[in-house]
Amino acid sequence: MNAGSIALPGVYMARRTLSAPTRTGGQAMTESTDEGTFPELFGVIQDYAQRDHNHRVKALRVIAAAYLPLYELPPMPDARQVVEDVLARNDFLVTDPQSGRLEPASVDAVVSVAISRLDGEDIRWGAGCLLNVMDALRRRAQSEGYETYVLDADEVLDGLETILAADIVEDVI
Repeated sequence: MNAGSIALPGVYMARRTLSAPTRTGGQAMTESTDEGTFPELFGVIQDYAQRDHNHRVKALRVIAAAYLPLYELPPMPDARQVVEDVLARNDFLVTDPQSGRLEPASVDAVVSVAISRLDGEDIRWGAGCLLNVMDALRRRAQSEGYETYVLDADEVLDGLETILAADIVEDVI
């Protein structure tokens, strides 16, 4: 584990500190509402998650980048349902159309949402989602063969490892 970080070696977790008031006296986007921090961004994410494959993947990528443990700010809106809907819409196997490989953003988004608040319920949700992805990989390998199964399964297992490490940290905190 990296010193002072909950991330596993080789896993980068950004930390951001943003101040609420702007220089001009306005409010920064970090102003918390009942819906969480950055409600405008969450609205865009929800919109993209309802569109075509490329937009759904972009929504997952934004979630993966935006949902990080931020200790100085209130949490982002709960994105579990958005992520789960995108995954379920693809039978838990979001793939890159060109390569046929698992779309990394599908794993990254689950991990980011699962560990963003270090909440036991979120962590269990994330582990469950990744187990569903793993099951989808297995079904695909059994039904049609799957030459990149080992690489894709390794990516999912790395995500599970990160979630389980966060679970240990959550228990310690």
